[in-house]
Amino acid sequence: MDEGKIIDYSRQGKVNRIYVISLLLFIIIGILLHNYYVNELRSFLVNITLPMLLFLVSLGIGFGSKKAIDYIPGEWERRKVWVSFSEYEEMMESYEDAYGDLYAHPGDYCSCFFMMIIVGAIGAFLIIFQSFTILLINPFIDSILIITIFYTILSVSGFVIGFRIPKIDAEEFFKPPLKGDTYNFARELEGVAGIRAGMNVELGVRAGAQTIFDAEVKSYIQGLPESVQVKVQVSHSGFAYPYLVGTIYKGFPVQETQEIHRIRTKYPALLEYSMDEQVTVIVARFEIPKRSNTVPHVSTNDFRKLAAFLATKLKDNYDAANTS
Repeated sequence: MDEGKIIDYSRQGKVNRIYVISLLLFIIIGILLHNYYVNELRSFLVNITLPMLLFLVSLGIGFGSKKAIDYIPGEWERRKVWVSFSEYEEMMESYEDAYGDLYAHPGDYCSCFFMMIIVGAIGAFLIIFQSFTILLINPFIDSILIITIFYTILSVSGFVIGFRIPKIDAEEFFKPPLKGDTYNFARELEGVAGIRAGMNVELGVRAGAQTIFDAEVKSYIQGLPESVQVKVQVSHSGFAYPYLVGTIYKGFPVQETQEIHRIRTKYPALLEYSMDEQVTVIVARFEIPKRSNTVPHVSTNDFRKLAAFLATKLKDNYDAANTS
């Protein structure tokens, strides 16, 4: 994927140069303070105060470096394709290889807190180490090596974390890939008897670059029109609890009721019938005991059996609606 004509890195280069200059300044100041500043707080300043400040400065510059990457707006040639889950994952792998460094990772805010603790701990260790006056080469060269290595490592860490946190200003272009329990369970529908499952992907092509504008899991009943669909939903109440929602537009009318079936799974299958205006809705889930000594778990094999069972019920309803 060639992103040269849609991403402008020119402003980022200026920010990165500021980062290099700031790192060199901190290293020089640290070396000078360590060797020429006579004060009882010297070790604390060099090993804890300056490193903390350097980490925060690097964090901010890394954040600014990401925001300095510019997306160049333009017209995209859009098209929709139907792909299997494995094909979609290959597309996402290529997409992440090309643009993964431009995603936002807001979870890295937590890393800032832990890094501050690590910086303080390493600084305290260096203070103790220096109190023993252990020489590696000579005092001056030792200070240059230790300060340069310590400051560089923590500065790069701060810069990388800061860079990962934000996203560039290109809402349309960079969409995070589908992940999580819902996608993982939906993927299990592929190959289930009676179900045609895959991904409906909207691609964009421009100047030799390709992006994914949208991706949606779609599941239909084989041999039936797309007005008959199956959707995967997952609730979380201490564990991942998947269930299926089957819909039939202008299906055979049903009464609001429930049925329990034994389908050779760990838990019995529960079907819930209802109407939503002209749409017949059948929700398939497992009847899991409310009280249990162990955490309930729905295996992928049982989930696939439930999906196949729902597919037969949806087909029966569709056939009833079109033969009556």
